[in-house]
Amino acid sequence: MNVQSYHENLLASVGSLADAEGEFTATAFARHAAELLTEAGEFDDVVTLDFEGTGTYQRRLKVNGYDLDNADNSVALIATLFLGASEIQVVSSTDAKGALRALQFFLAESLDGSFLEGREESSAAYQLAYDLRNRGANVSRYRLYLLTDGHLSDRLRELPSETLNGIPIDYLLWDINRLHQLHDSQSGREALQIDLREWKAAGLPALKVESTPEFATYLASVPGGVLAGLYGRYGSRLLESNVRSYLTNRGKVNKGIRETIYSAPQNFMAFNNGVTATATSVGVDGDRSTILTIEDLQIVNGGQTTASLFFVDREAKGKDVLKDVFVPMKLVVVAPAIASELVPSISRFANSQNAVSAADFFSNSPYHVRIEELSRRVLAPAVVGATYNTKWYYERTRGQYENEKNKLPKAEASRFEKLYPKHQKFDKPALAKFVMSWEQRPHIVSAGAQKNFVAFADIVQKAWEKDDSAFNEGYFKDAVAKAIMFSAIHAAVRKAPWYQQGYLANIVAYTTAKMASLVEDQGRGRLMDFDLVWRAQSVSGTVVDVALDIGEAVQQALTSEHRPTKNVTEWAKKADCWAMVRAMPMRLPESFLSTLADPAAIAQRRRAAKDTQKVDNGINQQKRIFEIPKEHWMELRDFSLGNGLGSPTDMSILDLVTGRKSGFPSERQSARLLALAAAANSKGFQTFIP
Repeated sequence: MNVQSYHENLLASVGSLADAEGEFTATAFARHAAELLTEAGEFDDVVTLDFEGTGTYQRRLKVNGYDLDNADNSVALIATLFLGASEIQVVSSTDAKGALRALQFFLAESLDGSFLEGREESSAAYQLAYDLRNRGANVSRYRLYLLTDGHLSDRLRELPSETLNGIPIDYLLWDINRLHQLHDSQSGREALQIDLREWKAAGLPALKVESTPEFATYLASVPGGVLAGLYGRYGSRLLESNVRSYLTNRGKVNKGIRETIYSAPQNFMAFNNGVTATATSVGVDGDRSTILTIEDLQIVNGGQTTASLFFVDREAKGKDVLKDVFVPMKLVVVAPAIASELVPSISRFANSQNAVSAADFFSNSPYHVRIEELSRRVLAPAVVGATYNTKWYYERTRGQYENEKNKLPKAEASRFEKLYPKHQKFDKPALAKFVMSWEQRPHIVSAGAQKNFVAFADIVQKAWEKDDSAFNEGYFKDAVAKAIMFSAIHAAVRKAPWYQQGYLANIVAYTTAKMASLVEDQGRGRLMDFDLVWRAQSVSGTVVDVALDIGEAVQQALTSEHRPTKNVTEWAKKADCWAMVRAMPMRLPESFLSTLADPAAIAQRRRAAKDTQKVDNGINQQKRIFEIPKEHWMELRDFSLGNGLGSPTDMSILDLVTGRKSGFPSERQSARLLALAAAANSKGFQTFIP
């Protein structure tokens, strides 16, 4: 896809989002671009807003988004320039710098408190300014972003950093060309280009110990100051997505790491487990013994060590406390063409000693693969007035829908879009939001897509390990029904006369959760009939009316002047907020209660769906056995014998797939083989993953 086609698709996506959210296209662009960059690892949790005004001395102020929740204690502020023209327009240097200047003035007036004088306290901009002022010096750096659908001059690609109150300010520019490059990147994010000589003049001595056509491995002893400096510059962009998600001690230093640095820095190399990282290429010196540059560096294990070194160095206030600290590092250089598939596997094996579940390795987990397969197979009932069925498209990887459609000839692409309408496309964060809201976790949903998805993945993995057959066609239909209901509530709240244009996402999540809790408390054992929603592909007017009543009460609770946390968005993230909303007295009308379903009927449907899934699982396991080459089974056999894995029965079944015996494994035997391969994976077997 060329940049012009990408621009057209971007405008279409922004237009669809603006229609769905009932907001200006400029606001929808901010939301859409922020979502793209969040998925690329640039942000953790962006909140969009729309503020432009004047400050002291009639200075122009502007802010369109922010992210205060970064593992490296940095603060990201966003300004946008949305042109919305059908042809790509050039953004002048004056306009670009003017938008960034207005954003920086907003930051400065927030910090000195002048922005807070005489403004509406309930506004999102006021609450952001209040939070920025309260943070004071507890910020590692400010990252000021300009996002635009126009084309920026190459001379504006990099603007020199500045400081404000002694804290660095970086300027980051994203125009249509850079967004297009991100879209086309195989890794799903913009690759970091790192020149190690900026931190270590001679480069990093390293030993190349292993090489295949697919990857090479280097071992190195990295100065602690280099790791701290890299993290200080690039922050959580250095951390592979799963590592970033689980780096929960934001701004805190591991106690053992601090003690070793201050009391015995020379022992750090011996005491620390080190860092495992990946890259797509390295530049080396003439004798190939020193790494000079690294492209797309991602730390897949050792994120806590890296962040802790940075925070200890920052605490030291200029003292060279890391001069004797060195960290062991294994760097795996992976060919770009296979990085998106291989890096998550490296991350899985590198983290195998930690309590990080398989579902946390997002796109490639069996759960998401199954939901994707169901979404391609299950036909949704035709809506009233339509003469054809459609499907709900689950986008397991970024851009999957558009990529699949764009590969087709024009006529087939039109049929594809008819079969999978755009409004019936949903992705992993959306699925997590729909399900977690109904599971009565609106405070986690409000914490942002990344945190909510991590919590969702943990819940799913535990349920998957208990009985994966529970994730079946019935589960998929219920999930889609929850999406339909969530969207209906969203649309109704947005148009409600009492809605005050703010915190819509929080209100919808809390409304959905409150409805679920009321059904639980007042339904007399009866359950929400999601099968009815699936068959109708819509929710009844009765459900919408109840949702509006709940939504109005939720809005009042979230924005009450008596709330204990001033920032509404932050208040919505707290368990205490949900406890308060859950305790609000409300009664479900009989007209709503009469729509609830008999639990026995639902249990029967679930049992039937599980039985069907178990049959499908057996077939799929045998199919997977066919897909794995005989040579790989032979490697598993040798590995198992060498590591004391598997019983004589397992070895006998392996003989069937290695050709030592005739025949083919049954469904039960296939399951044992795949379980043996999984056990071997946990011990370091890397030839294949079952």
